Amino acid sequence: MKSRPFIIPIFIPNMGCPHRCVFCNQTSITGYRSGRISSEQVRERISAFLNLKTKHRGAREVAFYGGNFFGLPASYRESLLDEAQRFVKQGLVEGIRFSTRPDTVTHDALEALNAYTVCVVEVGAQSMNDTVLSLSRRDHTAEDTTRAIRLLKEHGLKTGIQIMPGLPGDTIESILETGRTVAELNPNLVRIYPTVVVKNTVLEDWYRSGRFRPLSLADAVEMTKSLYHLFDAQAISVIRMGLQATASLSEPGVVVAGPFHPAFGHLVHSAIFLDRAVRELEMQDRPSKRVALHVHPHDVPKLRGLRSNNINKLIQRYHLEELQVLPDPALPENALRVTTLS
Repeated sequence: MKSRPFIIPIFIPNMGCPHRCVFCNQTSITGYRSGRISSEQVRERISAFLNLKTKHRGAREVAFYGGNFFGLPASYRESLLDEAQRFVKQGLVEGIRFSTRPDTVTHDALEALNAYTVCVVEVGAQSMNDTVLSLSRRDHTAEDTTRAIRLLKEHGLKTGIQIMPGLPGDTIESILETGRTVAELNPNLVRIYPTVVVKNTVLEDWYRSGRFRPLSLADAVEMTKSLYHLFDAQAISVIRMGLQATASLSEPGVVVAGPFHPAFGHLVHSAIFLDRAVRELEMQDRPSKRVALHVHPHDVPKLRGLRSNNINKLIQRYHLEELQVLPDPALPENALRVTTLS
């Protein structure tokens, strides 16, 4: 199995953003204060991460997150890239990635990247519905995202798209339509961040006044599961589901409402495996009360679910006397096989 990239994150909260969207408080989400990060700070952070001892380390990539990278002044943007590229030239880092707004992706901006080893550019689309984008005060359109992805591909860059199901004005239909449209753009990767109400945002005011109601955790898991299946069917990698549980985001009162869970991605994968187990058990010609479910060792926690919730549900649903989860390295990941216990 190919190792995931070893990401060295450099946070630039809200930098380069023309305004604040209704849902955004990057300082609370990332735990990093807004402000100009110096080249020296970039150098120190990269060096610190490179000194970490980790197992199965993949390609090392410096990632600029939390702001609108192409919205930064060109000279400052290049100073950040210069510092990261210095580590690439030394053979200590393999590449650079960053996230940006779709309306800032231009031919000239991309041409300026030719001197740097940029491997991935992620576009913060959030939605592919113009009404939802307008209500969220994004000030860009779905067409801007389509054009941005096209330009990035023309310049030979790998692409990522970030979406936020459950924004103001979203419905089940608009969320799924966003997923289908993103899949048609065929990015290399996708991140799915169900909308959470964070303190000191416009969305907090709307929530407290009754103007906005976020998705429940259960609904967010179901919607994200549907989106995951949609992208997986097109071989589009879903690299994150749900906000990362940073120390700042986990502080009391920072998350005001919405489907935040420190193991949100695990909840989605567990829901997928529960469906898979139900499907396989329903297909048994001679149902038994004593069964074993075989999965790849990496998938055992996903099948069991949080606090063995999936196992308990299956036992109750099929009135099982015994249910074992057995790791099987011979099975591919995301596969499941049912056998009868003697």
